[in-house]
Amino acid sequence: MNKKLIIIVLIIFPCFVFSQNLKTREIKPFIDIETGNYKEAINLLEALINENKHPDYYLALIEANYNIGKLNEAISYCNELDKAKPAYASKYKIKIFLQQDNPEKALEALQENLKSRYKIPLYKLMNDNEYSKLNSKGEIDKVLSSNTYSKTERQLYRVERLYYDEKYDQSLFMLNEILIRNDNIAHAHYLLSKVYYETGSTKESLRSINNALNIKQSNPDYLKQRILLNSELKEFNSALQDIEKLIRIMPYDINFYIKEADLLFKTGSFEKAVSLTHNILELCPDNAEVLYLSGKSNFMNGDYFEALKEVNYSLEVNITKNSYELRGDIYSATNTFEYALRDYSMYLDIDPYNGEIYAKKGLVRLKLGDKKGACSDWKKGKRYGSYEAAKYIEEHCE
Repeated sequence: MNKKLIIIVLIIFPCFVFSQNLKTREIKPFIDIETGNYKEAINLLEALINENKHPDYYLALIEANYNIGKLNEAISYCNELDKAKPAYASKYKIKIFLQQDNPEKALEALQENLKSRYKIPLYKLMNDNEYSKLNSKGEIDKVLSSNTYSKTERQLYRVERLYYDEKYDQSLFMLNEILIRNDNIAHAHYLLSKVYYETGSTKESLRSINNALNIKQSNPDYLKQRILLNSELKEFNSALQDIEKLIRIMPYDINFYIKEADLLFKTGSFEKAVSLTHNILELCPDNAEVLYLSGKSNFMNGDYFEALKEVNYSLEVNITKNSYELRGDIYSATNTFEYALRDYSMYLDIDPYNGEIYAKKGLVRLKLGDKKGACSDWKKGKRYGSYEAAKYIEEHCE
């Protein structure tokens, strides 16, 4: 094999394998924290840290201990983490010391944070409840009166306030002023993308987030924004590339893997989607969204039995119109038309204006010998914009 090709494979293949095969043991404690199972998370994380002192494990331990009121233990893990990455845990120390009603130590941690590369964004500092005690003691006023935050950072703070107050025209004006002076401010391009998105200018929003990522290629928030936009524009391959980058940066968030499974399905990679959803279900067996995705992928892959099993379980967990449609499609594909008719009707009980479901329902009724009922459904489908329903009317009803 060509040496260059071997090198490329060695570089790319581990990343691909990592994104497709979840490290379930490593991700489990992060899911436990999301679900409030803090003690179990602590036990798992302590075992993992004995093998690998990954900073994310420490941050998760800090959060879990904080949430069950073990503040001294949380501070101890902050100090351990600081030895490897100075000031990395400083924002956690602030809220822990505030919880302990120790404003002097909290202020020390704040000063440590503001001098570091992990500086809390000004909007977060001013608006998050976890820092509100600093506000009440006037400490943030001291910060604002200093040169800790630059003129540009202060302007971006004002933009964010306008954005969250839904004053998009004023946000747009200020951002354009900032970027005219300096076009190399990634966060300004990111905020511009968010403003354009909220005002319905999706393509302009994408152009702006591309500019932000050209400046800072690995910012998770910027990648999330571009994934959202490319998904809405049905550029699923581009969105898939970005979710795989995001997973490499933040490998312990199960929601990113769920999004990856969704994008694998939308790009037609049904076998990969099935494999990934099965891995996710080992960690989240009752996740209705993943069960639906797995069922849909199995259906598209021709495995109707597995698809039916998973969509049935999904409906036990959470009733959705999409699950009724999928089960109707499975029954229709296996010639179980009575059950398909029932499920399409259940969908229409939830959303009575979907023309495509009326088209499917009419076809099932025709298969059952009810031509009059089929034509009635197709007329409704045509009324609600279904091309398929209009075609069926021409073929069978006129």
